[in-house]
Amino acid sequence: MTEQQAINLFNHLLNRAEEKMIPLWTHLDLTYRCNLSCIHCYCQGISGQLWENRGELSFQEIKQLLDDLAGSGALYLTLSGGEVFLRRDFFEIAFYAKKKNFCLSVFTNGTLIDENKARRLADLSPLAVEMSIYGVTPEVHDSITNLVGSFEKLLKAVGIFKKYGLRVVLKTVFMKPNFHQVHQIERFAYDIGTDDFRSNIEISPKNDGSKLPLEYQLDTEEMASILSKTDESEVEYQDNPLRKPLCATGSLGCYISPYGDVYPCIQLLIPMGNIREKSFQEIWHAPSELRSQLSLLKTYADLLSCKSCQYVRYCKKCLGLSYLETKDMRACYPALRDISRITSGEY
Repeated sequence: MTEQQAINLFNHLLNRAEEKMIPLWTHLDLTYRCNLSCIHCYCQGISGQLWENRGELSFQEIKQLLDDLAGSGALYLTLSGGEVFLRRDFFEIAFYAKKKNFCLSVFTNGTLIDENKARRLADLSPLAVEMSIYGVTPEVHDSITNLVGSFEKLLKAVGIFKKYGLRVVLKTVFMKPNFHQVHQIERFAYDIGTDDFRSNIEISPKNDGSKLPLEYQLDTEEMASILSKTDESEVEYQDNPLRKPLCATGSLGCYISPYGDVYPCIQLLIPMGNIREKSFQEIWHAPSELRSQLSLLKTYADLLSCKSCQYVRYCKKCLGLSYLETKDMRACYPALRDISRITSGEY
């Protein structure tokens, strides 16, 4: 089989999964509790409406959820938080997920890692352990996490994970507090042993809609100094950019909160139901106004704001971020327009 044939087969399988609404990718936050207090975090310091008088899912509830996800065809499972290692039953959950044959990824801040945890993580054979790095010095990283010593603990965690053969992914959000180090962070991440590095320049509002984190969003000039013009040969659907598909949120993946709330994705926070009230399958396949809306949003041509936009061919729209910023998943928002304009080469 050639590489192109493999790509075509994979895309065919994705299309079939989308048609059948199989949630291949599931992101499960086990807790919103965290020993860090990152200045831009979407789930730290959120208002009580999202957690007040609501306990986190128990191990038994999570076991039932994992059974239901496996029965729905879910394949990739991300365990995240908050800080997952604040759940004393984390390894019970993770090993049960392994037993159900999920391809696991684990998100952690790395500050609670020791030899024993790394050894047990290695026994899970996860696809990756992902951590965030916000600078190349303790002063910058720790000022963002609000925990003195978090930088050194992160470096130690990377070393321990590599010792046990784990695949480490480091990622960052470029924002005003670390802007002066943006051209150093990726090189530093590879120097200390990461297997992959990812970056983002969009700050997300909090899960409760608060826009306080947006004060750290880079301005247009700062973003332009990081981004480069898109190579025209890499632009898909050049002749008709309105045919570009939107993300398959709500059909190929979902997000589940520590309290059992099911959402189409981690940023499109329109609740579909709660697993304490109905099974995941009942929630996932139930007809609803949200389902009807998402079924009408397949390509950029389905978005009125995109039809007259000169930057649509460069746009990488996230319906969830649109919703968080504007309460309308169809709408555009300032950072998205700026990024599209910069990558078009106009700025």
